[in-house]
Parts: sequence; structure tokens; C-alpha cells
Amino acid sequence: MNRRHFLQAAGALSLSHTVFGNALVANTPDLEYDRFGGWTGRQFEPTGYFRLEKDERWWLVSPEGNAFLSFGINHLHAAWWNQPYNTKAWKQLLNIDDLEGPRFQPALKTWFLKACRDYGFNSAGVHNQLSILNIPQPSIPYMHAITFVDIPHWKQEVPDDSFVDVFSKVFWKRCDRIAREVALPAKNDPFLIAYAMTDCPLFTEEDCRERPNVIGGAPREARIGWPRRLRNLSAEAPGKQAYVALMSRLYQGQIDRFNLVYSADFSSFDELEWTVNWRLNTDLSNGEETRDNLEFLKLVVSKYYQTTSEAIRRYDPVHLFVGDKLNANTDTVDALLSVTSKYTDLVLYQMYGRWDYQKSGLDRWSKITDKPFINGDAAFTMISPNMPRPYGPIADNVEQRAEWTREFFEGAFARPEFVGWHYCGLIDAPNLIPAKQVRQHSGLMNGYGEPYLQLRLTIKACSDAMYQISLQG
Repeated sequence: MNRRHFLQAAGALSLSHTVFGNALVANTPDLEYDRFGGWTGRQFEPTGYFRLEKDERWWLVSPEGNAFLSFGINHLHAAWWNQPYNTKAWKQLLNIDDLEGPRFQPALKTWFLKACRDYGFNSAGVHNQLSILNIPQPSIPYMHAITFVDIPHWKQEVPDDSFVDVFSKVFWKRCDRIAREVALPAKNDPFLIAYAMTDCPLFTEEDCRERPNVIGGAPREARIGWPRRLRNLSAEAPGKQAYVALMSRLYQGQIDRFNLVYSADFSSFDELEWTVNWRLNTDLSNGEETRDNLEFLKLVVSKYYQTTSEAIRRYDPVHLFVGDKLNANTDTVDALLSVTSKYTDLVLYQMYGRWDYQKSGLDRWSKITDKPFINGDAAFTMISPNMPRPYGPIADNVEQRAEWTREFFEGAFARPEFVGWHYCGLIDAPNLIPAKQVRQHSGLMNGYGEPYLQLRLTIKACSDAMYQISLQG
């Protein structure tokens, strides 16, 4: 679909959405959808749960057996709707007089579902408050967060011991407990699309390095990372044992070769195993050390994914598992996709950038794995008086934001491996919110609920044409 035809279709198509029971349904003159938002024009075997299917392209399949592409929205966090600067506006919009009372969250959920219908979102991404979204029951397909290691890229402080020993029995027990608490209660929910783990975990040296000014202007100190953490533990730690065993293999049992690379004087690999805190820092100019750390990181991540995926599937064998939301604005996906994709049903990643930049990533990654992809958090932003440092590619104005959005949507959903985009996010998160002083997020409407009209029209037109676009790849 070329741009002229797309814009013509955008003006002609008009979705009318209704909610039957607790399910979001979209009805168009040309397309029909099931109660989960699945497109009935492409049908597969129903299983009662979301799953994957590949014909000439990859599809998510709705519980009723219909083709489904996930156009989701992120960041339904009740606190953003209840700030001193916007309380009055939301009382009026939600038609309630108390944002602290029991009516607030049900009213916010009702408003949120209407906003999804107005913009054409058919699902909720992993960054949403399920205590609002799914109470008293789910109403829209959603991703479920399940966190086994707390090492996200956005935290200002990540303690060294957060890089846990994934080879240990303690970690196995921890994963089993978390999976039992999270996955067991959700295993029969047909609205659940998949489980997702940590938000852009700190994996590689690039992830962990000091950043005086990241995208959006949030500085942070360097983090230690898994290779540095585990290689400095004691001999009793299974992670240290795994490190030494790998080094022995890489250096063919020759400790002298290892010593030469690290300017060390170990008499044996056994001595290395028993030595604590022997190398607290990494020399990034040392190519052999960088290689060793990456090889060990692959081993660590493989064990992490094996343990977590098995834990989830012990308690919920039917829903999809997407692993971590991988940070594609660093080297994580290129470095580790060959490892993580062995354990996941599809690839969940985060990438902020114009379409040509994202396209080059998908071109590379689709050669590494034959798995479908979802961009789980991305948008295009702009600067405003209360958002001097928004996260993501910064457009000059709303019209440019809308054009970049259309460009990405049209390009991505035409690819046979692309099955979802989860937009970041619904309302602005300006520096009027205390937690957003350093970095802000641009939404589809301002913090008072007033939409950016051109952006709304473009996104609605895109969502209307999504399945037509998907068949033209």
C-alpha cells in the first residue's frame, strides 16, 4: 500500500468498537473480529489460548483461532492520572469526585478501554497496572510481567547482588516460587498473550557502562554485570565454578595462556576458582577478556532462560513465553539473540528509532532466528515546556510525530516476522510528576486527557489498515 492509497484508506475507513461482556470487539465494513480482536479473515485451529502460527507470514492466533497482530498500548499507571497538576481534569473526565476512593480505578479502566477503542489498540503491553486492567476480570488481551532478576536498564541503582548466581539451587527455588505465585493463577486466562520478564536487562558491557547522558538525559553510574560479578565469587558458588570450567575449555587447560591474557600468576585453574575478587574491573581494550566475558555471558543467559522458562511452564504450559524485553538500542539483541531465542516463543525487544534504523535491525535479527518479533515499547516524541528531555526520537512537531509513526507502522507490519508494536504510552508523563524530573515520556494526549489530534487520526488510520498492510509484505 503506497502512501497515497494509505491516506485515502485512512480517510475512508471508520471503525466502530463495542465491548461485549469483558471483551474488546472491533467491527469494520470489510473486516470482522472475534471477541479477542482476532481477524476472522485468516483462520487457524483454535486452542482456547493465544499461540503462534506461520503460513506466508507469522501470526499470533487468538483463542478462537483467528489471526491476531498485537497493536498494544503501554503505561497505564494510576499515579500518572492522579497528580496535583491534573487531578481536577481527571475528576471531570472520569465523572468522579475522589481520585483516592474506590470508584477511581474502575472509572479509569472504563476510560482506558474507551481510549483503546478510539485509537484502535487491541491489546495492552507489559508496562501496565494489571490491578486496574484485569480487575474484576480481564477485558483486553495483555502481556503479563514476571520478574526473576531485578536488573532493568532504567533503574538509577542496581546493586551488585542483583546479578544473582543463576547456576545456584537458590535461584532455581526462587524461580519456582515466583512462577507458582504469578503463572499458576493466570494459566486459565484466555486474554493472556504471553509472559515477559525484565525490562531491558543489563546484559552486555555496553548495557552496563557508565552513561553521563542517555536517551532522554538520565545519567547513571556503571553497573558490574554478570561476568564481573560471578567470576569474583568464591569457589563454593556454582557461578564461579561455571566460569572457571568455561575458561579452562577456552584456554584448553593451559593456565599460562590465561595468565598472559589477564597479567595473572595463577598456578592452576583450581587456584583461579578459589581466588575471590581477583579481577573487579574489565579492561575493555583487552580483546581476549572482552571475548571471554561475552562467552561467559552467553552461558549465564542460557542458564537464566532455561531455568525461568522451565519454571513458568511447570505451572502454565499453554501460554507463550517471550523472555526479557531486550534492549535493541544497545548491542544486546545482536549479541544474545542466538541464545535467548532458543527458549522463547517469540522475540520481545525495545527499540526507539526511525523506521530505517529499526529496519536494519530486523534485517539482521531475522537471519539469526526464525521467530516472530514484537517491539514492546517505542514511540516518537517531542519537546514541550514540561517535557524538555523526552525519551525517544524527538520530532519537531505533532505532524512529524504522526508521519514517523505512520512510516514505522506501515514498514514494520508489512514484514512477515513482525507481529506487534506496543506503543509508549497513552498520556504525557511530564516533569510535573516527581519521578519524571530527569526524563519524560510523550503520550498520545497530554496529562489532562487532551489528544494530539493529528497523531490520533494517524494511529487510528494505521490500526484500521493493519491487516491489509500485513498481507502486502
